[in-house]
Order: sequence, then structure tokens, then C-alpha cells
Amino acid sequence: MKKLMLGLIGVAAIGAGFLGSNLIGSSALAAPKAQTVMTKSYMDYSKADFDKAADKKRVLFFAASWCPSCRGADKDINANLKSIPESVVIFKTDYDTQTALKTQYGITHQHTFVYVDKAGKALKTWSGGGTAEILAITK
Repeated sequence: MKKLMLGLIGVAAIGAGFLGSNLIGSSALAAPKAQTVMTKSYMDYSKADFDKAADKKRVLFFAASWCPSCRGADKDINANLKSIPESVVIFKTDYDTQTALKTQYGITHQHTFVYVDKAGKALKTWSGGGTAEILAITK
């Protein structure tokens, strides 16, 4: 009887955990999502915001939530927001969903940055790094 009760309790606990994770839209195996601080100099990519910033130095940061290097770069950028000039805007671009942009700029792996001109043409593409590299390239 004790084994049966323990088995039922175990199944109930696993089921509750599974249902609870589905209710909040996460899973125990999902990579933690990096939190982007939304500012005028660092924001999630949207075509409308990207187009509005055409008069600034724009950098696309192709990042994936499951990528440890991307999370590190995101943390670095967020920690150095005050050092980013008003003339520079970094757009955190979802590597997994922005397939048209990846194709447009020839992006083949996450943690890639693209510095673009006013027309959106790539001026420089590089992989790896963070705030220091962005600032050096957009001088």
C-alpha cells in the first residue's frame, strides 16, 4: 500500500510539474532567455524601429537565447549602456526567427554583428565580442 501511495504521489508531482511548466510557457530544458534592457541605444529588432534609426549608426546583433556567447555579449552591452553614444543603436536580432534578415546579410551563425549604413547595406560583419568591438567599429 505504501508503494502504491508513493507511486501515485510521484506521478501526481511529475504531472503537476509538467502542467505547471506548460502553463507558464517554459520547460525545464529550455535555455534561460537573456533579458535585454530596452533603451534608445539597445533594443530588440523591429523593422519600424530599425527604419526610424536610419540617421544613426546601426548595428544588428544576431543572438540566440540558447547561445552562451550571445548571453555574455547581451550582459556586456547592458552593463555598458552608458558608454554607447546616442549616435549608435544596437538591435538585438533573434537569430532563430529573423530568417529573412539572416539571408539578407549572409548570417550563418549566432553571435554575429552587422554594422549597416543608412540604406541598410552591410559595412562590416564580425563574430564575437561585445560593447568594445561595437564602439571601435562604429567610431
